[in-house]
Amino acid sequence: MDTSIVTCQNKRAGSYINSFWQINGAPAYQSEIILPKGAVEFIFSFNDPVPFSRMDGNEQMSTPRCFLNGMNNKPVHLVAPAHQSFFGIVLNPAAVKKLLFVPCGAFLNAITDLEILDKAFGSLWHQLAEKNSFNERVQIREKWMIQRLESIHPQDKAIASYLSNNIEPGSVANLAAELCYSTRQLHRKAQEFFGMSTECLIRYKRYLASLHFMHQSRESLTRIAYHCHYYDQAHFIREFNEFTGLTPGEYRLQKTQLPGHLFQ
Repeated sequence: MDTSIVTCQNKRAGSYINSFWQINGAPAYQSEIILPKGAVEFIFSFNDPVPFSRMDGNEQMSTPRCFLNGMNNKPVHLVAPAHQSFFGIVLNPAAVKKLLFVPCGAFLNAITDLEILDKAFGSLWHQLAEKNSFNERVQIREKWMIQRLESIHPQDKAIASYLSNNIEPGSVANLAAELCYSTRQLHRKAQEFFGMSTECLIRYKRYLASLHFMHQSRESLTRIAYHCHYYDQAHFIREFNEFTGLTPGEYRLQKTQLPGHLFQ
């Protein structure tokens, strides 16, 4: 399969968009498990609907042609189609409310049809479908975002970027002080942008750090637990399992080149 990914280079759009990606081709696997990745995405599908289900439910659903993949803290199971053609945008969570007038946290563990929320996404889907070039699609999407978004307050941008910034996971009180919020304000913002309590958000950041560390280092899981601020190995196993249904050891045995993606 052909895969493309690029960070947003446009200075104005960069406040709202982290990166663009595209996948096109026939997958060499039958199913995929996508672990929580700390990302919010607008995804445009140019193939038949893809069946998916979640770890915490038995209901099988199918992807719309353009959809919001909300912040996930549970794995998603996909049945691979004969051919895949997706174009995606990884967003800053603060941009979701600006675009859809609904807080990003409301879409936790949800795949939502964007055309139900705003008919303009149907027109945008057609514009993107007419282009085969990844770069042309990126330019269309950047222009579309800039026309619809106002500036994000720096304090909101700081908390909305928490999962990808360099702030170390610590206590709720320390994080509130770092971001200049009261603990009550911070809890409200964590729910608004991520759909989680502040305590869960801190655990989630530790988990994401450990997930990526296992792809960047051959160190022992004990050392990785230490680097990612877990108290001990039992603490690491418990929290990693909370978000993935796997132990760190099980994930390391199954991991692929793409962090958080398991193929079968």
